Amino acid sequence: MVDSFFDLGKGLPKVNTADLQSHLDKNDEIFERAFVPSSILEAVPPGDIVQFKDKTFKRMRFYETTFKNVVFTNCRFDECLFLSAHFEDCAFHKCKFISCNTHKFRLSRTYIDPCSFLEEIFDRKKYSNVGVDLFHALLKNSVDESQPEFRDTAEYHFRLWQRYNRTYYWVSSKGKARWFDTNFYAFWVWNMLFQRIFGYGVRVRNVLAWTPILFTLTWAYNQAYWADFGIESSKLPSVPLLVKSAFFTVGNLSTFGTAELTPTTTFGLIAVASQVVLGITWIALSTAMIVKRFIR
Repeated sequence: MVDSFFDLGKGLPKVNTADLQSHLDKNDEIFERAFVPSSILEAVPPGDIVQFKDKTFKRMRFYETTFKNVVFTNCRFDECLFLSAHFEDCAFHKCKFISCNTHKFRLSRTYIDPCSFLEEIFDRKKYSNVGVDLFHALLKNSVDESQPEFRDTAEYHFRLWQRYNRTYYWVSSKGKARWFDTNFYAFWVWNMLFQRIFGYGVRVRNVLAWTPILFTLTWAYNQAYWADFGIESSKLPSVPLLVKSAFFTVGNLSTFGTAELTPTTTFGLIAVASQVVLGITWIALSTAMIVKRFIR
């Protein structure tokens, strides 16, 4: 049985550029048609612009179709196939792609927001390779066209779908060998942590959200084990322990230290050294990510 997601629409009525424009001049939607394979959708005469506004394309097949100088505004593409399609000098404004097959499609000098595909994207478990291909094409186009806001979104989802794709092949593999695939485990854990904590280096809000969490957890740890640090109780006697442990935590994580509150036990010295290393690592990674984000 043919997977409808890859159905090339051989049995569907064919439509060419003139027929498509003529139909959409009178209707707001067109569905279950197959554009003539390996053809070009462009204005007549060449050099003009084809514009579609407030139109809906349902289960349309644009297999190996080349789009040139076409502008879509507030259009919706529902379960359409763009397998091996090529968009050249095109633009999509406020458009939505619902479960569309974009496998091996290409973009050249095209304005398109990756968020247009996120509302109801295809099944990540069945078509993870299509997702990798989609966001790779969007990433390459946004880099070529100097669209930093689109580049960040495309890069984030490209890395995310890489994890989906690796997971799909791991689950699909047979035999016991997959359970000993340390490369997969290492990739999956690193990819997941990189996403959750640093947003793949393109979402500053992840760092801003995790920084107070890191401080709070370290502060709670220092508060709980304060007696084991061997810090003299005579130090800052008028300051509540809650405040002293907070000051101590800030000093460790910021790497500036706190001369007034110095551990005297082995446990305390190891704890401080560990927190300083943690602080250095966090500051270095956060700074690198923020600089990368804002110098683009």
